[in-house]
Amino acid sequence: MIKNIIFDLNGTMIFDGKYHEIAWKEYSDKLAGRILTTEEFQHHVLGHTNRDILEYLMGKGTLSDERILELTEEKEAAYRDLYVKDTENFKLVDGLEEYLDYIKEKGININIATGSNLTNLDFYFEQFKLDRWFDKLKAAYDDGTMAAKPAPDMYIRAMERIGAAPEETMVIEDGPSGVKAAAAAGAAFIVGIYGDSDENLLKNTCLCDLLIHDYVDQPKLRTIFSKK
Repeated sequence: MIKNIIFDLNGTMIFDGKYHEIAWKEYSDKLAGRILTTEEFQHHVLGHTNRDILEYLMGKGTLSDERILELTEEKEAAYRDLYVKDTENFKLVDGLEEYLDYIKEKGININIATGSNLTNLDFYFEQFKLDRWFDKLKAAYDDGTMAAKPAPDMYIRAMERIGAAPEETMVIEDGPSGVKAAAAAGAAFIVGIYGDSDENLLKNTCLCDLLIHDYVDQPKLRTIFSKK
């Protein structure tokens, strides 16, 4: 029986992938003299920490902690500026607000496990009023202390912070690395959402129990814990 839900954020609660992709491709050209391919973005950016991405581009051990932080903040500011200007898509995924209201009424414990840093997490909470449903202090995010997805660290921490047993927890993810992380953390049920990613990549993990485009008219997402 599912009693807890852990959400990834980017690509799961908001569809902002193209702006991360634009920003990272600009940075890969600036820093490494080449532009990331779409395949590289899907496998080496989605779900990964900024440290991992920068070290993938520049080589492990070539950047100081201070330089990584500087480049991270610079890239994320560029991404936020791009995303805010897309007034049509600067919103929570269709059907998500209603779904969050529903699971809050059902008494389901929820949390966030995201590869975003604190600056972006603060931005999302402020812009989308996420404190209506989530406690930011319990969220697991890229604070430099955990291995990136597909390591299970972020999901383990997100579960621990709300007292969630893995065998009673559902995870909603948009990327293959995140799906693998959820499985490694022992999540009982994994939902892959592909409205901002590649459905086939999620399907090919063979780890998703359910695939959805968004949260509109998704009865399985409601009935999986209806007996609680």
